[in-house]
Amino acid sequence: MKSLVKQIRFPELEGILEFVQDAAERSGRWVNWQIIRGKRHIFWETDRDLISRWAQSIIETEERLRETTQHEKFLKDCIQKFQASSDEATKTILIPDMIEDIISLDHEYTRLERTYDTILAGCPVGPIKSGYMWIRREPQWYLRSGWLRDDCARRGGCCGRECKCCEKPPDPTRKKGWGHCTAQCACCNTERGFRLSERDRRLLQPDFDLTIYPWSDYSREMFRAYIWSLE
Repeated sequence: MKSLVKQIRFPELEGILEFVQDAAERSGRWVNWQIIRGKRHIFWETDRDLISRWAQSIIETEERLRETTQHEKFLKDCIQKFQASSDEATKTILIPDMIEDIISLDHEYTRLERTYDTILAGCPVGPIKSGYMWIRREPQWYLRSGWLRDDCARRGGCCGRECKCCEKPPDPTRKKGWGHCTAQCACCNTERGFRLSERDRRLLQPDFDLTIYPWSDYSREMFRAYIWSLE
């Protein structure tokens, strides 16, 4: 249970902090203000478990949105390649199946988008939500974080190659699906020349769990990068 001091709110202080926040954001010193938000979060939040479950859910949903978007791109690239092929048998057998998969992925993206909006609405109002929402004002927010870029490269993603596909969103209509490479990335699958097994997939996308304390180093860095966009 939080101490009494942490349960007391000071409206005047909150008003001053909001004014400083606006000034910091207008001046481009967003990192400094995100750090301040993080300190306010540690001091003021009254339910760490609730916030941790929320963060886990929204990060996992973002990952699934990226997987779905990148898998769609992979299938569309394959269809283009097969259509240019002279192998009529391949066109007849594989392309219809791929089109069916794309239709299913379109439905899945819509479902995940609704899930994301519901989870976002469930975040308690406070420093963590304002910090998260401020970063997400830019569709390519994920390029701000050096840690996310390095993490993508370490996992074998495009940030570790000359292609730099993470800087080129796969679909302008799928903004919630923009981000760094997952196991479904079209470029990564083309580069490696084979589809990943489930075991390899887990290695490419390490597990993290913000609901278990103490956090692992990887879980802690995921929280800082995805919620605050901090190193």
